[in-house]
Amino acid sequence: MGKYYAYISLSFWFFTLHVRENICNLTSKGSVNVKIISATRIIDDMGRVVFPNNARKALNLEEDYLIMRIDNKKHLINFSSSGRGKKVPIDESGRIPISPEYMNKLGWETGTEIGLFMQGEEGVLQGNAPSCVICGSNQALLLIKKTHVCEDCIHTGTEASVERWSAVLGDLFQEYKEYCEKAVTFTNTEDVHKARTKGRRLRTLIHFIGIKKDHPLYKCLKEAHDVLGKVRENDVFIEAFDKEAENNKYSELYSKFIQKVEEEREEHRNELKQKLPHIIDDEFSVRWTTFSQDELKDSVVKLDIDTALKQYEKKFDERVFKYKEIKDKKSDKGLDALHSVRKQAKKLRYICSFLNEVQSIDYTRKSKQYKKVQKDYGDIIDLRDWIHETRSLSENIQDDSDDVKKVRKQLNQRLKKLVKQVEL
Repeated sequence: MGKYYAYISLSFWFFTLHVRENICNLTSKGSVNVKIISATRIIDDMGRVVFPNNARKALNLEEDYLIMRIDNKKHLINFSSSGRGKKVPIDESGRIPISPEYMNKLGWETGTEIGLFMQGEEGVLQGNAPSCVICGSNQALLLIKKTHVCEDCIHTGTEASVERWSAVLGDLFQEYKEYCEKAVTFTNTEDVHKARTKGRRLRTLIHFIGIKKDHPLYKCLKEAHDVLGKVRENDVFIEAFDKEAENNKYSELYSKFIQKVEEEREEHRNELKQKLPHIIDDEFSVRWTTFSQDELKDSVVKLDIDTALKQYEKKFDERVFKYKEIKDKKSDKGLDALHSVRKQAKKLRYICSFLNEVQSIDYTRKSKQYKKVQKDYGDIIDLRDWIHETRSLSENIQDDSDDVKKVRKQLNQRLKKLVKQVEL
């Protein structure tokens, strides 16, 4: 029995958590239609119940009576300010009589406690008053997707949701700052990689919740991303060609390519060291704090997660369709289209992974799905970049022109093979 009770309690906790975290989305997009009036009434010894003052005002009665209709199937009485049914007088104290016929059919009598429930200019009298699904209160209810929630729980749920978003984004921001500081020391190439990845995640997530691309915070993240990207591309090239040079008959040529890219990387590192500390600086931190305190709550409250996610997924599907329409998949046009698919998959992976942390709904399957696309086609994009890079570098390696052609041919063959394996 104890295990069963624990299971029910845990299930209800997850249910109420899910309701709370989605309240802010539902209220912002118009799912809450009308404020609900809910109260408990007791039938007096004359078969009357008192309508609260706010209920009488909401009915907008033109005459001193309302319309009643019994619903035998649902075991309740419908009432409204107009329409078909019995005209029932309402006195100055807001008391209305319930006919003996209705009382008998519903099994009500003097002293019976019933619920009064109103939405707009219509309502019901029934055995029990509707109550908040979270706390059980029947005061100040709102109807959210056929679920009743009180205003206090809406406020609590909104605050809790914003706090979770703020905490997870705040942790990501701190990690990003730390990696940016490490990136300009060049002690570990992974620092540049991590700084770029964390920044891309931040940029994707704040854009997902509605921050525009011309926002100062977004622009700083994009500028830092670009300057980090030059060094990162050099790092990837050097690491890959170091492996290619091992036990390869063109190892000497690979070493020459590496040497040229190392010279290029040195220039890009100097640029990074000069620019990044001025982009991700104290002013940037102040902007983040301002965003967290003044803008995040409003953005989260207005965010309709399902709709926003569907828009990103629709864009992914459109990019996949565009790629499939291209005949020559290994052409620049085809590879650019595949790169576009991969970038959108990367954004969706970040979003789904993040939602896994702040929502009770499980986005793991979706996150893994987009991660697979990102991972599977990363090598294709790298090969494309290396082919372009070796073509540019070959102008300075004239003495090995034949070998350069052979190496580039090998890279092209590998690219062609991988492109044939693409399944979207």
